[in-house]
Amino acid sequence: MRNILILTASFGMGHKSVSNAIKEQIELKNQNFNVEIVDILDILNPALKDVGSKIYYNLTEHYPVVYNTIYDIKKSNKNNIFDSLLCNTYYKKLYNYINSFSPSLIISTFPLCSCAVSKVKKEYGINIKMVTVITDIADSWEWLYVGTDLYMVPSKDIKDKLISKGIDKNIIEVTGIPVKNSFLSNSQKTDKNTLLIIATGMTENDLSDSVLNQLENHSSLKTVVVTGRNQDLYAKLSLKLYKNIDILGFVNNIDELMDKAVFLVTKPGGITVFEAINKELPLVVKDSKIGQEKGNIEFIKRNNLGIVINDGNDLLKIVNDYAKNPHKTRKLCKNMRKIRRNLKPYKVLECILENVN
Repeated sequence: MRNILILTASFGMGHKSVSNAIKEQIELKNQNFNVEIVDILDILNPALKDVGSKIYYNLTEHYPVVYNTIYDIKKSNKNNIFDSLLCNTYYKKLYNYINSFSPSLIISTFPLCSCAVSKVKKEYGINIKMVTVITDIADSWEWLYVGTDLYMVPSKDIKDKLISKGIDKNIIEVTGIPVKNSFLSNSQKTDKNTLLIIATGMTENDLSDSVLNQLENHSSLKTVVVTGRNQDLYAKLSLKLYKNIDILGFVNNIDELMDKAVFLVTKPGGITVFEAINKELPLVVKDSKIGQEKGNIEFIKRNNLGIVINDGNDLLKIVNDYAKNPHKTRKLCKNMRKIRRNLKPYKVLECILENVN
């Protein structure tokens, strides 16, 4: 049995979700591989994991200008100083881990992972192929490293931009962002009646008592709010009993909830966008000034896949408009379908198998 190593990082949920989706595809189709998902910081320096996650959260939530400054530096410059410093300090630990695990292929779902593997391949001359899976709709330099044997990218636009940066077109494959199999089938029900809100990226002002009370009074739509691991938000929203609103915490059936929904209200994360595309579910996304999320929003706007809002009042306008004109979602669904038909979700597995040593 051969080993496949998927390297990721716990900055947000998207990178780990993509890793899980890839692992699922491999294990469903081929039982001859042992697939391990490992957080890169658990290898390089476990002490940095919690610190890094806290810094990431504080910068994105409270100091977006600082975060974007760092993001822009990494996006615009080859071998950015932030990742390179970490890799140059700790790459020997990754080399030791690779030696002990003996993978036949390494898959990266986070830029730092690609940087570290590139450094190991350069310094030690190891002959292990690396596949980099870009998990946002971005062409940032922080993803691009010598020693990468294949890039899986979310869209043709991103492929074209990588080619313009000098990446060989023959090592770029447009697959979309990998999602779990449960998102690859979409419901054809005509009686969808749910406004699905994934509230992990929303504030209490977005879901104020005033907003929730007005959603409660909408007879045409039922509202389902999923707070995920945000226990404080769940506790607050659960204080009041609603007849037309369900407040849920962490759930494992988002795909099933999507099948009943007419809109998905969420933050503009890359994997969430592609989960919605595969479900042909129009998006309502909270506007964001965070680097990679801005690229995702531009993709939504450019392809007319949903509506961008600033707050809960904008959401109420959409709900009110839908009550009067439910047919307006048809164009958004059609645009989703057009994108979906051009995706090659099962190409992910094919590409992986082609690159196993």
